Amino acid sequence: MENSLRSLKSGKWLKSPIFWARFLAYAIPLAFLLYVLYQNFLPFGYDKTFTIDVGGPDDTAVGEFYLAPSKDLSEREATLENGLYRELSGTAYAVFKPKAILKKAAITVSVQGNGVFIIPPTINFDPSTITDWDYAWDFSTSTPAELKGNAFHFDKGLYFDGRSRMELPDTANRFENRAFSIYAEWQPDDNATNTQQIIGHYNWELWQNKDSVVFQIGRMNDTKGPSYSIKYPITTPADFFNKRHSVLAIYNPASPDSPNGYFELFVDNIFAGRTYFGQDKIWTGYGVENLSLGWTPHNYQKSPHFTGYIYAVNTVSRNILQPQSELSLNVTNSDPLTITLISSATSSTSPSTATSTLKRLTLHVSQK
Repeated sequence: MENSLRSLKSGKWLKSPIFWARFLAYAIPLAFLLYVLYQNFLPFGYDKTFTIDVGGPDDTAVGEFYLAPSKDLSEREATLENGLYRELSGTAYAVFKPKAILKKAAITVSVQGNGVFIIPPTINFDPSTITDWDYAWDFSTSTPAELKGNAFHFDKGLYFDGRSRMELPDTANRFENRAFSIYAEWQPDDNATNTQQIIGHYNWELWQNKDSVVFQIGRMNDTKGPSYSIKYPITTPADFFNKRHSVLAIYNPASPDSPNGYFELFVDNIFAGRTYFGQDKIWTGYGVENLSLGWTPHNYQKSPHFTGYIYAVNTVSRNILQPQSELSLNVTNSDPLTITLISSATSSTSPSTATSTLKRLTLHVSQK
């Protein structure tokens, strides 16, 4: 005992291999346990802000939050008035790769600059929040009298048997004169046939293919004008067909506030894409068809009919999704998050005299 007390007072225990062996035997498992608890439960809370100073020397350096290289981003620029920035002429992406294991986290992303907005990777769209729909057809109980055709009501939906079609009379000259939004809920049953129209007006259509959902517009401007399309790929047909889905399609032609026209598509609230078409506009003289559901007269009237259910269709003559400079979302895992940045002023395919400047991106994450 006396020798042990002398060792403690003299500090010789620090040089004892036995002491360090025992210390490590306890310390290593304890440290590992604390690490696991921190990563999985974050008991002290996780609250952190990341900032990208665009135009700075490290804005594209791969880290937890960085700006991905893009052909639509300019070289680094600086002025006395704006400081550091990059010009954006189309689409760019910011990437968040959290080091912590996030179970339930709230994330807010904001962009600073001129004419640059964020497109959410997913939306939580509820058609009942829009009060000014031009048409809001709910087929759960009956078929609206204003629609004419041979689809029939069955099991709380309008059923199309592969030979059916519905149309809204006296609408050949409507739906393309300005921006519009189309929302639909449907169930595709035919997984082997392409170009089945869900809803369309000849010069724009929502199609169901065997491997994709397509929003197509055209011809643009005149009889020889281009057509454009956005595809949402169906990667697992067994999980897609014979199930209910939603689609939101936006057509937003150029205006004084938005000099570069575009259209975009969301399927099951997931962003499928946005395509710019500059000053082009749908040629209203293309086709003399009414608004229709279930069949398109394209392909010399040899296109297939839709097979499945349509549960709801809503239309309105405006863009119901406004540009966002701030985005809030919840995440339940630590997978990398890609944030889409869009220039509202111009694009690489349809340049205009306007420019968009990207100066700063801020991301705040907090564990719930």
